Amino acid sequence: MNRPGRGRRAVADRPPPREPERAHPRLASKARYRRRRLAALLIGLLLLVGLGLGGRVLLYDAGLFDVEAVEVIGLVTVPEADVLDAAAVPAGAPLAAVDTWGVATRVAALPPVESVHVGRSWPHTITVTVTERVPVATVSTAQGPALVDRSGVVYRGAPAPGLPRLTTTPRSGDPATLAAVAVLTSLPDTLRAQVETAGASVVAPGAPGQVTLRLVEGREVRWGTPERAEEKTIALTALLTQPGTVYDVTSPDLPTIRR
Repeated sequence: MNRPGRGRRAVADRPPPREPERAHPRLASKARYRRRRLAALLIGLLLLVGLGLGGRVLLYDAGLFDVEAVEVIGLVTVPEADVLDAAAVPAGAPLAAVDTWGVATRVAALPPVESVHVGRSWPHTITVTVTERVPVATVSTAQGPALVDRSGVVYRGAPAPGLPRLTTTPRSGDPATLAAVAVLTSLPDTLRAQVETAGASVVAPGAPGQVTLRLVEGREVRWGTPERAEEKTIALTALLTQPGTVYDVTSPDLPTIRR
């Protein structure tokens, strides 16, 4: 008798074949999103580079926006030729390449110029807007006659008729100079026209300047400090209707006349 199983090959149990793994839908979606986002970034970068190169060609290389004119605005006494020479804007240069800060710095170095603004007026013009100093007095210096503006800055210039003469030694930022020009600036035109000279002294370090004005016909005005200018103007205008040699409005509450 044959034993059970003899002549048969034993076959081990095999596990069923696995189905190929499929990517999770969410992971596949994220991967696609990342690829699309990367593609969009690359396209955007290429567009920016293209626009940048195109813009440079238009502004700098194509000659479509080159400097053809320099317009100067705001001049009263300064010759336009002096401003143009100081500005030194290269004709035919790309408008976008002009150093506007450098132009403004060079023009501001002109003594009669108080401030400057330089801008571009597309497509072909550089605009230079000048604010000139406003002289309130003349002064004598070692280099000759000069002007003093409302900020106390001394600069070379031809004395204008009718300006009072500053007798204080001029120094920019000096308390005496600042006090004298502050008083002259505060005077109404009718009163300033009567002033021949203006001087100031400082009695102590840090103290405000004490201003003295000399009017036509030799009359003297002791003004004091620049404070309370409006009240002092009213008091002085009333005093000048009376004869006298010295008019003291140092204290506008108690003005006096010396005859």
